[in-house]
Amino acid sequence: MRYPYGRGVLIEMYREAKKRLGDPVEAFREISTDPVKRRRYQQARGKGGLVRISWDEAMEIAAASYVNTIKFYGPDRCVSFSPIPAMSMVSHAIGTRFTHLIGGAMTSFYDWYADLPVASPQVFGDQTDVPESGDWWDSTYLMMWGSNVPVTRTPTRTGWPRSATAAPRWSPSAPTTRTT
Repeated sequence: MRYPYGRGVLIEMYREAKKRLGDPVEAFREISTDPVKRRRYQQARGKGGLVRISWDEAMEIAAASYVNTIKFYGPDRCVSFSPIPAMSMVSHAIGTRFTHLIGGAMTSFYDWYADLPVASPQVFGDQTDVPESGDWWDSTYLMMWGSNVPVTRTPTRTGWPRSATAAPRWSPSAPTTRTT
């Protein structure tokens, strides 16, 4: 991302409060705890109105929100989310390390999908980035690498496609193995 953006109404309120109070944390606290101000920037969501801000200001607002949260609610109220850790392990690791150092909790994309029944995406086509039922339906050959065997061993509706599995401590001669 070349330039950070912030919600215009929120940035205006933050700048005014910081100018008046002289402290980023107090400015953030005033905006986030005043019901009228809070409603004003929350109702602006989804309507555009983003404005370009400097990296310094973006970092200051983010830091002020963390400091405010830790100061008034405790570090365990800081929860970070990583949509797909596998997409960028460096980014995920940095965010996770920061969150853990301040005493926060880390969640990820996988926390949401871990609640699904085994093989749910493949059988029912739930929203995920793992193979969905259509992918398995159309398969003629599957390569399963380091996979969760109960999930990857789910049969397709057209029968078992040819498959090869590379997974430690798993025997390809398990009774449920079938290749055609």
